[in-house]
Amino acid sequence: MENRLTPKQQKRHQEREIIDEYHKLVTEQALEPLYQSFLEWKSGTLPYFELTELIHLFHKKNQEIYKDFKYPDYKDLLLVAKMKLGRLYEEDNKENKRLLEFWGYENSSSS
Repeated sequence: MENRLTPKQQKRHQEREIIDEYHKLVTEQALEPLYQSFLEWKSGTLPYFELTELIHLFHKKNQEIYKDFKYPDYKDLLLVAKMKLGRLYEEDNKENKRLLEFWGYENSSSS
């Protein structure tokens, strides 16, 4: 399928894959503490009522993640994803220098 895409469509598809990978990373990072809590509950060291509270807190966090990925500025979301995944290209750094600096990103390839 990708072979029949225009260069613009291929680029958009690659960008969507980067955003999806970043979404998965963020969600898994949020899930890990909950997973550990399930293990504690299963071993008897965490009471069920504390686990249910942690599930509720995760749900709220997951709603925030969902909102973050429905952010209307696709370009900014893509830039954040590339930054967090270590996939910024020199072109990204040049085009978004001020914004990246504002976000606290330090480009190790420039001086």
